[in-house]
Amino acid sequence: MDDDALLLDLVNSRLVTDGRVDDELGDDTAAADWLRRHGAPHGPEHVEDARTVRAALVALLRDSAAVSVLDPWVTAMRRTAELADDGLHWVDATPPDRRVGATVVEHWAALQDSGGTSRIRPCAAHDCQHFLIDRSRANNRRWHSMETCGNREKSRRHYARTRAGAADGDGDRSGDSSATG
Repeated sequence: MDDDALLLDLVNSRLVTDGRVDDELGDDTAAADWLRRHGAPHGPEHVEDARTVRAALVALLRDSAAVSVLDPWVTAMRRTAELADDGLHWVDATPPDRRVGATVVEHWAALQDSGGTSRIRPCAAHDCQHFLIDRSRANNRRWHSMETCGNREKSRRHYARTRAGAADGDGDRSGDSSATG
């Protein structure tokens, strides 16, 4: 299971645009197929777990819930050791109804640093609902996509600066030597 893709795609799997909800996990069959494509278990209990952990993570990432919202998955996480001829193997013993969520929460935790900064966060564009995982060294990526949100936000700032500059220069010709008076 590609944990990066599972985590990021999960929190980005429900978007609302102009009042229309696009939820990739909205239908049970589509949700099971979505989990299957992401290499995750995909039974009915896994579908429900994916929806529930998605809601918890989105609330946490948008600062509308405390980290304790993830407790149901953290307390369910279990691994046991098995000894085999080729060495020690760790076996996931997390209950099936928490397995998808536990995987996603574990990966979310790996993206947190000791300073309280997360590498997964909402896109900085005010009108975007997407999340991003920042793998840059400086951890200062702002937009989920430079091609869409980044360019749009930079254009807005440029337009605002241009308008502010034009407003400052228009109509005040008192210091202009070409003004006659």
